[in-house]
Amino acid sequence: MLYKISKYYLIAAISLILFASCNKEISDGNFTTYAGNDMNDTSWSYSTTTSLALQRISDSTSVYKYNDTLLGSKGKTIIFSDHFSLFLPPNAFINNAGAPVSGTINIRVILLDEKSEFIRSMKASLNNENLLESDLAFCIIATAYGQELRIAPGVNYVIRVGNKDNIVKQGMKVYKGDESIVYTTQLLVDPFFNWNDNTSLDYQQSIYKQPGNSGSKEIERYDITTNKLRWISLARPLNNIGSQGKFNIILPPNFTNKNTIVFITTDDYNSVIQLKPELSSRSFSAKNIPLQKKIHIVTISLIGTQFYYSEQGIKALNNTPVLSLKPQKKSLIGIIADLKKL
Repeated sequence: MLYKISKYYLIAAISLILFASCNKEISDGNFTTYAGNDMNDTSWSYSTTTSLALQRISDSTSVYKYNDTLLGSKGKTIIFSDHFSLFLPPNAFINNAGAPVSGTINIRVILLDEKSEFIRSMKASLNNENLLESDLAFCIIATAYGQELRIAPGVNYVIRVGNKDNIVKQGMKVYKGDESIVYTTQLLVDPFFNWNDNTSLDYQQSIYKQPGNSGSKEIERYDITTNKLRWISLARPLNNIGSQGKFNIILPPNFTNKNTIVFITTDDYNSVIQLKPELSSRSFSAKNIPLQKKIHIVTISLIGTQFYYSEQGIKALNNTPVLSLKPQKKSLIGIIADLKKL
């Protein structure tokens, strides 16, 4: 009888422990099961196809800054803001069949001039494995009648763009965005995106200056003459930043490569590094992390309809090869506000 009573209390105690553990949030680092909930999925994807959750993160955070129209037969000077203008000549656009487009053309622009906007658009500051310091990046998309357009052969247009400081930074040159996924209606997640060196004559770069207000310095802009649309960056190789090395981020098991993105930003430079999934260790890693500079680590996740976020600032990684973070529930508005502080 005594054995039966002891056995009963033992089972009850275990049940209470299990019940308490089931009420913990996943950010506690302990995996718990929730009936019919996406939180139960701890598996990692071996496919390069972007998951629905990652695409939803991109759709929710994407930066579309400008939109305008023009008549293709007439061309147009479009001054989107004091910092971004397009000078488009008449009959500049052709469709997929190579025919001129004379009717209404829609122009959309994504402009990235903050580290937060690079993260929100899932664009790292990398030329292959080489770290870049970016001043600006942008994507120009022209569409008409449901088709994406190109610039006609032999025609050039001018992009005039400047940063918030109204100065042209030394050593900045044009990098072309190399895309593996082309989009027209939404910013698709592109796991193989890269900023390629401009080794052709497709982009001619110059400096445009205009007088400032009374007593202030001249205002400087980058002028780019080109016959190409889509992604362009003004950046320079980031040298003299000390040693670089591999670094891994480990998250609780519910946070996988199907629902999470991880980035590192450098505090002293406009540089953003994406940590890619490492299937063998079930972590996120990159090989080109500055080990002796101030950085911020950011993770964004979407599980079901709930966003999760973590951020940690570090003075220097030095000999720290791995770090563990525990994302917490956060609203999308809160995440975007925190990203702007980076």
